[in-house]
Amino acid sequence: MRILFNSRKYDGIAGGVERMSVLLMNEMVRRGHQAALTSLDPPEARTFYPLDPAIDWTRIDIGDPAGRASPREILTRLAAMRGVVRRFQPDVIIGFQHGAFVAMAAAALGMGVPVIAAERNAPQRFVHQKDGHGRTFQFQSFRLARFVTVQFDSYRDGYPDFIRDRIVSIPNPVQRIARPADPAGSETGRKSLLCVARLSRQKNPAVLVKAFGQLAAVFPDWDLTLVGDGEERAEIESLAASIAPTGRIRLAGTETDVGRHYRDAHLFCLPALWEGFPNALAEAMAHGLPAVGFADCAGVNALIQPGRTGLLAAPMGDEAALTQALGALMADPDRRAAMGSAGRDAVAAYAPQAVFDRWEILFAEAARR
Repeated sequence: MRILFNSRKYDGIAGGVERMSVLLMNEMVRRGHQAALTSLDPPEARTFYPLDPAIDWTRIDIGDPAGRASPREILTRLAAMRGVVRRFQPDVIIGFQHGAFVAMAAAALGMGVPVIAAERNAPQRFVHQKDGHGRTFQFQSFRLARFVTVQFDSYRDGYPDFIRDRIVSIPNPVQRIARPADPAGSETGRKSLLCVARLSRQKNPAVLVKAFGQLAAVFPDWDLTLVGDGEERAEIESLAASIAPTGRIRLAGTETDVGRHYRDAHLFCLPALWEGFPNALAEAMAHGLPAVGFADCAGVNALIQPGRTGLLAAPMGDEAALTQALGALMADPDRRAAMGSAGRDAVAAYAPQAVFDRWEILFAEAARR
């Protein structure tokens, strides 16, 4: 098959969308398919995650991919995308995230190529966004999609009836880890509470920093490490300095070797407001870490089995509830060890080859219709 991928931007971005799409493209090439990629990046752009050189990447350097495009820029982009479709002659097109899907679906109108919309967030995110008109437009635009992919079956109910027969659930792949963490830890060594997430409103890191501030004196042998970067970094740095001036809260930034942080950690927390498939949480569980998050966070509540692989705090965003859940596990090494082991078993269901098989089947089904 010839598969054309479209996403907004890759240059220097270490996010879940970029990682998942690169993994999928690389795997389809490895399986003998031809893949091409379009994005709004400049010519010198590079992907954070290694991209197979066999993938034909067209960087459509028109306007600022992070800003609002003018009508002229939109039309010029669509013309460039249509040119890529004409040149590459794909059997199927996939757009990662809504904007990329809509752009490519519009560019390919009338060309007879099926387009897949790859949703990367749960529909519950609209609870945290004020643009109801945007939700209506997004749902209606899926009429242009041959299929709409979501990451958990439970997300299906968040979409209107007219979309549901097009929805296919495919989770993200989770690699099994040969050398897991030791969540119980030693009796005398320092312990690490870890969060791997973008420093943004969605990921909600401030509430975790505040919760750790409540626990720091009770657990003087624990530190908090935040791996990731984002628009709220300055705010989090200031908050961390006011809560733990001795350096017990560390902002590690974006790192290529996140695995060492998982291996050195004893407990994981993702305090996000909404997710799609929270890769960092799944990877933490694959490393044998017990996990804590909020019960009303879509994606987080699909992975954490409360009482078995971790704890879910309620209500959403509540500092006291998160403090209580974290404290319960920080105080109990045996429980951390048992939950970490159960977490490794739970994410084994997302073995990469099985997940990529499902994608390959979907591409073939879309191309046949």
